[in-house]
Amino acid sequence: MKIKADIVIFGAGIAGLWLFHRLKAEGYNALLLESHAIGGGQSIASQGIIHSGLKYAFAGKINKLAQSISAMPDLWRDALNGKGNVNLSAAKMNASSQYLLIPGGLMAGLVKLVTKNALGNNVHEVHKNEWPEEIKQSGFKGTVVFMDEPVLDVPSVIRALAAPYKDSIRLIDTPNDPYGFLARHNITADEIIFTAAGGNHEIANAHKHGEGLQTQKRPLLMGMMRGAPYPLYAHLVGNSDKPVATITTHKAHDGELIWYLGGGAAERDKEANPDEVYKAVRKGFAKYLPALDLSQVQWATLPIDRVEGKSSIDGWMPDTPTIHSSGAVHYCWPTKLTFAPLLTDRLLERIQVKPSAVQSDWSFLEEAPYAQAPWDEVETWTDS
Repeated sequence: MKIKADIVIFGAGIAGLWLFHRLKAEGYNALLLESHAIGGGQSIASQGIIHSGLKYAFAGKINKLAQSISAMPDLWRDALNGKGNVNLSAAKMNASSQYLLIPGGLMAGLVKLVTKNALGNNVHEVHKNEWPEEIKQSGFKGTVVFMDEPVLDVPSVIRALAAPYKDSIRLIDTPNDPYGFLARHNITADEIIFTAAGGNHEIANAHKHGEGLQTQKRPLLMGMMRGAPYPLYAHLVGNSDKPVATITTHKAHDGELIWYLGGGAAERDKEANPDEVYKAVRKGFAKYLPALDLSQVQWATLPIDRVEGKSSIDGWMPDTPTIHSSGAVHYCWPTKLTFAPLLTDRLLERIQVKPSAVQSDWSFLEEAPYAQAPWDEVETWTDS
């Protein structure tokens, strides 16, 4: 006996979860299939930043990205307050805002220009007597800019999206053969959506859906610093158009504070020597945050394969989510965590099927577990 779904989604990262949550809430008989763990891969590896676009606006050449991303924090806040199309009221926020640290105080004029022309009231310079205590303690000297960018607790976002409909999120044991999996289990669907960024292009090519599709990989080797002295959420700017480090703070299962380190320090091949990340972070901190004591901290790295639509600017991300459709099959890349709602809105404009009157029982498929935070998966930490 065949089981018919309105829509089957492959990939239970935040992009797939957001879309799935919307579809289920609107009455669709939807099935979400995941090959490893709910929220795994690029999603659980995210720093949880809902970008307002300021750090991209400073690059000048990508103001379109800065402007397109600037509306996202308010949209996510609505969801966190239970007022949006997706209810994230069960999710947690690690920080309601962040700071941009610009050494030397030489860019205050540029801050004002960017504020006025690109991002409106989302950013403003902070007077020195109003600097947060953690920045004062770091020994930083320069300009501090307030950024209206919340930092989310990603595991709680994943659970908030998945929990209401978790009985329709199941495991697929042959991620490279999605159609074979459906056939073996007698599952049919009116529309199929791939949100598992890493394998989308290969699947599209295998099924002759890849004409005109262009994607890119931007590998990362993220740093993790265990035993951080205090919570800090900041982009530390250097002399290039990418931050020396983007710092977010998270709590490990044993209560230890973790600084999760992206930005320029992480922009290297995922196969690179982890010592390269540690040295880059230490060098940047010694130069710009000289009062930090790193003598007792421990280090680890996390390799990430970022896969997304092809950008027109080498080395940069595309300025919108990417959707490649072939009939009733859609291949998707959100580009950034913050763009997940926008990706869903654009997909809903393409979906032709209407919600059916039934909800199928998917209990004959194996249940999918939740992904764990990367710092809780580290087996060995490196001492300073």
